[in-house]
Amino acid sequence: MLKGSIAGAAGVALLLGGAGTFALWNGDAAIAGATITAGTLTVEASEGIWSDGAGSTINPEEYFIVPGDTLTYATTLTVDAKGDNLQANLNVPEGSIAATDSTAEQDVALNAALEVTTTLTTDVDGVAVESPAADGPFAVNASDGTQEYLVTVTVHFPSGAPVYDNAAQAGSVDLSKFDVTLTQTLG
Repeated sequence: MLKGSIAGAAGVALLLGGAGTFALWNGDAAIAGATITAGTLTVEASEGIWSDGAGSTINPEEYFIVPGDTLTYATTLTVDAKGDNLQANLNVPEGSIAATDSTAEQDVALNAALEVTTTLTTDVDGVAVESPAADGPFAVNASDGTQEYLVTVTVHFPSGAPVYDNAAQAGSVDLSKFDVTLTQTLG
């Protein structure tokens, strides 16, 4: 039995030793390397200005709106879009204005009475171009590089709306949630 064990160990050693000499052909070659860089899609807003119907600058925290008033908010957006196939939409979504307290009758009535419109305007070759609809997005193309857009939000309290006039007295709405979205689209 000892001789059989020695012979078996020798056979395994020969098999293992032979496995180290078995080889397939192979080779390698260098290929041209390169670096790729991700593009960017950013938007920044300047400090906006509120004004009344006469064009006077106001502080909305201290302004008491009444039927017939129109308030306007204007700010400039700077969009930086870089990418060979990059397309995006710039938009001011609805719902940026809400009753301060959704359970307070006068807040809900004032929110319902106000008419809010938003426009986006940019300059293309010296001509002002407005968004296709009051709430429609602008198509932003990276080939246009850095662009500036003017966002104008108009808040109008119509007169002669008897359903809301008295119920909206002393009501308040939250104007602090104006938001601009810049979203990549796949084209």
